[in-house]
Amino acid sequence: MKKGEAESAMPHLVEKWAKVSNEPWPPDGRYHYGFGTFWTWLQNSAHYSYTQFRAVPDARYVAEM
Repeated sequence: MKKGEAESAMPHLVEKWAKVSNEPWPPDGRYHYGFGTFWTWLQNSAHYSYTQFRAVPDARYVAEM
């Protein structure tokens, strides 16, 4: 998986995670989801490959930023 491919897929994957986990969208941007919950779901899902791209310092840090 290349970084650009993973990066372009993240918005769709966040929406899918929110639906699967029944997370309501934050009202008016007053709070945000914990990235760790999403990342754990992503690593344990069929979409695991999106967490496997080369990056410095690591893929999770790059995806979160």
